[in-house]
This record gives sequence, structure tokens and C-alpha cells, in this order.
Amino acid sequence: MKHIQALLMKFVMATVVLYIVDGLIYGDTFGNVLTMGVILTVVAYLLGDLFVLPKSGNMMATASDFILAFIAVWAMGRWLGGPGQYIVPALISAIVIATGEWFFHRYLEKKVLDEEVPNEMEAR
Repeated sequence: MKHIQALLMKFVMATVVLYIVDGLIYGDTFGNVLTMGVILTVVAYLLGDLFVLPKSGNMMATASDFILAFIAVWAMGRWLGGPGQYIVPALISAIVIATGEWFFHRYLEKKVLDEEVPNEMEAR
């Protein structure tokens, strides 16, 4: 249940950022924004939050989320037929999303991931 709540939080954060930057400022459709939000949320949660964060920490996970968000928003914008050149909106979106991810990772470490790591004493 905690993962579902975390996924919803991540989805809302990413989709709001994408809607403001890509939808309102750069004129992309809401359907494209929603599609990008869903795909980015799932991929970033699996790779950055469940794989990189526990192994490498918040700074590395935030950096990987920035790179992933930039590449994903740029590629999906081109793939979905977004308006014009997608490098600037992808860069702006990635910066804002990565900033939010730094705080989100702190939440994950305290509320979601710590409780799943078994204590060595409990394992014995």
C-alpha cells in the first residue's frame, strides 16, 4: 500500500510539472502530458527509487532522475508529436522534477524503503 501511495504522489508531482511546463507554456496536449506522466512515473520509480536510491543514496538518485526525466520528456515529446523543439521544455521539466525528487527521495527513505529492509537481528 505504501508503494501505491508513493507512486500516486510521484505521478501527481510529475504530471503537474509536465502540465505547467509542457502543456501551459509550450502548448502540448493534455493527453500527451498524461501519457508522459504515467510512463515517466513508472520508469523512474522502478529505476531511480527502487534500484538507485537504496544502493547509491539521494544525490545519485536525484541525478539519475534528472537525466531520465530529460531524456524521457524529450523522446516522448518527439514520439507523441509534441509542439516543435522539445529540448528546452525537457530541460525545464527535468530541473523542476529533479528538485521535487530530492524531497520525494527523503520521504521514501523515511516512510517506504526503511520499513522493507529487514533488520539483521530480526533475520537471525
